[in-house]
Amino acid sequence: MRRLVLGVPEKELSKLGIDIPSLDKIKSLELLQVLRQDSDEFAAIWRVELKDAPSSNLKDLLANGFLAEGQLLEQEESGAYTVFMKVGPVLSSVLDSIGADGYLFPPLGIRDGKIKMSFLGSERQVRNFLEKIGRTGIRYKVVLLADASFSPDSPLNQLTEKQRKVLVAAYELGYYDIPRKINSDGLAKKLKMANSTLVEHIRKAEQRLLAHILTEKSNLGLDKSKPED
Repeated sequence: MRRLVLGVPEKELSKLGIDIPSLDKIKSLELLQVLRQDSDEFAAIWRVELKDAPSSNLKDLLANGFLAEGQLLEQEESGAYTVFMKVGPVLSSVLDSIGADGYLFPPLGIRDGKIKMSFLGSERQVRNFLEKIGRTGIRYKVVLLADASFSPDSPLNQLTEKQRKVLVAAYELGYYDIPRKINSDGLAKKLKMANSTLVEHIRKAEQRLLAHILTEKSNLGLDKSKPED
């Protein structure tokens, strides 16, 4: 997997078909955690700072239809908000609008008139993303292009690239949440693969991770007796 971070001037958003009516009220917008990312919506936890606080508030964002749903989770003494937001096709269609596949993920946000956009995908997906975003005429700067590597002792290193891709996507999109935010059919469509292939990758990935964890437990000499009922 490869990780790409782009810096894009805020005014270039219109070239991606994105119109945020309340943008002039936002001082900064920072993505903290992705909860759902598909063609219908982008649900996530964000940190938001508004201009002219406290005269501005979260309702200003809702008033112009930027958010499908917003819920205040915390307000800092500085006036910044931590909020749960469901955004409609405004953001979730960024990749679809340019015909690219892959994932938007943290860091992603707006500050001082500049957008930081992070993209995760294979070598082919990253190359395809850069080619297609270039065709939009958008001005951007590559801030980072590197392997999305894991630490040497990470259990994810036990998996193949395809297994890591499927498992990371499953986690990010809520496949393992309770209640589940996306099922195997939805995840398979997002990853553009057959449902049976996706389930096979998940099963093998889980099996490898479990084998690795149990082996580590054995090597550490931990108690292998059966737990009491």
